[in-house]
Amino acid sequence: MNKTLKPISLAACKVTDSYYDEAFHLQVKNMLALDPDRLLAGFRETAGIIVGMDEKGRKTFMNGKERYTGGWENGLIGGHTLGHYVKALAQAEANPGLDTKELKAVKERLDYMINALEECQNKTLGTAYEGYLFGATLPTKEYIDNPALQFDYVEKGMSDPFKQAWVPWYTMHKILSGLNAAYLYAKNEKALQVANKLGVWIANRCEGWTEEQHKNVLSIEYGGMNDCLYELYEINRSIADNGVAYSDFERFKNAAHSFDEIALFKKITAGGTDILNDTHANTTIPKFIGALARYEVDNSASNYLKYASDFFDMVTSKHTYITGGNSENEHFGRDNILNAERTNTNNETCNTYNMIRLARRLFAVTGDKKYLDYSEQTLINAIMASQNHTTGFTTYFQPMGTGFQKVFNTLDGNFWCCTGTGYENFTKLQDGIYFEGDDKLIVAMYLSSEYKADGYTLIQECDFTKSDEVKIRVDVKEASSKVDLYLRIPHWIQGKPEVKVGNSVVEPKEENGFYVISKELIGNDGDITIRWPMGITCHNLVDGKDTYAFCYGPYVLSAKLGTKHIKIKPHGIDVVVAAEKCVDSDDVVITAEATVDAFMKNISKYLVKQEGSMDFELTGTNKKLIFTTHYNQYKESYGIYWNYAV
Repeated sequence: MNKTLKPISLAACKVTDSYYDEAFHLQVKNMLALDPDRLLAGFRETAGIIVGMDEKGRKTFMNGKERYTGGWENGLIGGHTLGHYVKALAQAEANPGLDTKELKAVKERLDYMINALEECQNKTLGTAYEGYLFGATLPTKEYIDNPALQFDYVEKGMSDPFKQAWVPWYTMHKILSGLNAAYLYAKNEKALQVANKLGVWIANRCEGWTEEQHKNVLSIEYGGMNDCLYELYEINRSIADNGVAYSDFERFKNAAHSFDEIALFKKITAGGTDILNDTHANTTIPKFIGALARYEVDNSASNYLKYASDFFDMVTSKHTYITGGNSENEHFGRDNILNAERTNTNNETCNTYNMIRLARRLFAVTGDKKYLDYSEQTLINAIMASQNHTTGFTTYFQPMGTGFQKVFNTLDGNFWCCTGTGYENFTKLQDGIYFEGDDKLIVAMYLSSEYKADGYTLIQECDFTKSDEVKIRVDVKEASSKVDLYLRIPHWIQGKPEVKVGNSVVEPKEENGFYVISKELIGNDGDITIRWPMGITCHNLVDGKDTYAFCYGPYVLSAKLGTKHIKIKPHGIDVVVAAEKCVDSDDVVITAEATVDAFMKNISKYLVKQEGSMDFELTGTNKKLIFTTHYNQYKESYGIYWNYAV
């Protein structure tokens, strides 16, 4: 792998922060509440049709269960949820935060899913569909006669989601990615065998494309097919000598490259104005994760690293809100047009899921701290903000329009794309806290956690809602396992940090945005205390110079606006959004200063933290607003951005 650093194993790190731990367990509870046979129903139906089962036989094979009838699972995109579900179960099985009972339930559920998928796949052996797995609806005789018809339609450029094809390659990405994860995180070798057979079906398909078919495929959303195929290639390459790997694994790499949209990659790197305007964000972001995946597996493909990094810079500099989220109604707009597009359909959660994945992987190959700053900002203020902390359900959109509220999925009635990425988000909250390099451990994020490495244990205690202090203890069991600690210097600090090793204040070396605490200074049992001074910061928008959001340290703040106008309405294809704003205006008149600039310069005087809480009262204006940490604003309407004037 072409990496200079690597994220630690999910199994080696336990998040001990109580809020994050609760979020994780809420997600696991909801996942276990789903009926696995209903998630598998479409896959069993398809397999049964392929081998000619009659209706009675198919129903028996489906254990008498029908697919979930609500939302996206009852359509041509059906089966995408299972892919997310399998991946999230694998992540949960690896997560040390489960107790014995939960671990048993999660493992049994994952094993059941993989065994069932293998059984479905085995039905196809010796048929024209050998290796094929899919779970979408088969609404007419035409689909029953050809269970892979959606892929034929896409190759012809036909993509009506109701009558022809609803992004089948996107769905295939979820399925294959889930199988890969079951092997990587849960060590389920059967999952790899299933993935390899499915990979061969995919490779056969890709190798048969004409130039026109290839062009048509790339014109319709295909998720991260390049990413998951490069991953499958790398898995097999890494175990090529153990007898489990697929022998001709280069086919997976070649198939992955079929999904590398080189014309788009070059367009991004060439730069220009409004390059991303009106592009579907969650269609586009995974393509560049796939570009980075090519660089990760091929040292000679340095241009693919540039494609990915240039895209990341374009999105974060021209299309991103203070939470780290992006998009309006699923699409990127024109460069720096953000204030004008603050609505009830901003910041699709899948986008932030994928941007964090891109950021962390870019950090692993570059070591550039900016990717960690983005990852922290977005995890706290977009991912953690996407969950209802009472129910565990998650958002599709997070409005940047002032006065709207978040809208969450239900257990079994929506099955949006963001429902699936929600499963994944909250079963891997330990991801990205630490990275390993040669004789070094990078503390990338400040979050209470325990990391058990070979030869040493690191315990971190941190809660920035209560203190600006971080405590880290390193217990070394083997002298040869000592490492230098690299502590990320947060971009949001206000003032000079203080670092103590034991009881002594030290002046650590600063290196590329990190404080370096040497292994010699740490010793065998090192206690490190860091103070990262926090304060209020103000952030406006390029197209709204007087439209501001506030942060306190790493936390985006939003005004609490009550529950009076909590209403929802349908939107798009079976999505639900906030129906109305609870404010007539998001204008705030400043009474305490002569200019907006002066008010913002003295904001700590006017936005005052309340004793013993994370509430902040705004004074010196015509509106008496109470701001709080946005990540736990899930009960009422809110406002992050307000227009200030004198």
